[in-house]
Amino acid sequence: MASIYPRYIPSDPREGSDSTVASSIRVLRPSDNTFFLASIIPDVCTKDIPNPTYTTKLAPVILPTAGKSLSLILNHPNIISLIDIIQPSLLPGSHTTLNNKKPAPTADLTIFEDMNAGSLAYLLPSANSYPNPSDTHSWHVLATPNPARFSLPESLCWHVLRSISKALLWLHHGVKETAGIPGEYMKHDDDWHPILVMDISPGQIWFKRPEGGETYGECKLGGFQWARVIGTVGGEVAVASRVEGAQMVKKWFWAPEVYTNLSPWTRSSETFSLGATIYAMMTGIPPPRLYNYDWQISRMNDKGFSKGIRDIVADMLKHDPRERPDGVSLVNRVEGGWRTWRAETREGRMFVDVDDKVMERGVVGRVGTLDGL
Repeated sequence: MASIYPRYIPSDPREGSDSTVASSIRVLRPSDNTFFLASIIPDVCTKDIPNPTYTTKLAPVILPTAGKSLSLILNHPNIISLIDIIQPSLLPGSHTTLNNKKPAPTADLTIFEDMNAGSLAYLLPSANSYPNPSDTHSWHVLATPNPARFSLPESLCWHVLRSISKALLWLHHGVKETAGIPGEYMKHDDDWHPILVMDISPGQIWFKRPEGGETYGECKLGGFQWARVIGTVGGEVAVASRVEGAQMVKKWFWAPEVYTNLSPWTRSSETFSLGATIYAMMTGIPPPRLYNYDWQISRMNDKGFSKGIRDIVADMLKHDPRERPDGVSLVNRVEGGWRTWRAETREGRMFVDVDDKVMERGVVGRVGTLDGL
């Protein structure tokens, strides 16, 4: 099928046929041979004023003004970026649905980064396999000290913790690392409103395949269907009501004050959720709610993880939201602990980070070869 999108073509021609149009397809940008993921924009209508009927399509109204703002919000190295918006529906004679109500080849599309190595959820035991929260016997078995319990490599735990803590710093405070100046964190938007993701869990964390010899590819946060823009510009307080009706696969990673509905969702709630996700990487289970705090964090001792990462995650899992690290303090602490782990452990010394390869390429570009150093 001849592509109607001059900037992108389906990587699999069968995905471009009328009978096999999916909600998301992998596309190629011929200009630089880069792959992306194209998602169909829902054909949703809104009420007309003063005539109260649903006839005006929402996307063509919102996207011309909101598209740029969305791309700026998602403009962070650890957040899945919105690359482009394609709107063939604006062309004369186009249509966005077929007679069978399936999306037509001329449907409007958003173009996102292709996280081609999948999500963290694929690497962990299925959250659907955890026992019912009230099943004390099964949780006792899972929470018993066990040096043979499931765990992922500490290097991957640090990689996810570093990446997603930086993403949260940007979303919560509008602060990110200055490009080309490692360690310099600045507010890059004076009009920033805090953004709460409302879902920090393994299914929201995605990876790219390694490309240049690094141990792991880029790690990014995605999935903002529940996200909320909160408060006022520069506001210190950012709170929201929890998402009602959420599945248990999400609730396993909720902060205790949110799970029990004693307090609203805050930045600190998302610090806990990230800590709970790293905890699951280290132990194979989310923090077991039937056990006290000391027993919960002691399970991180089962597999020989370094004290640095155990202490950071333990503080992120504090039951009092006011005692959890947040913002720049969390990012700085993670960065310091990661550098210590790299210098003092064999696994750390063997680890090759994405930033290492970027710096290496920069050096090679300046001197021509590393042999000249």
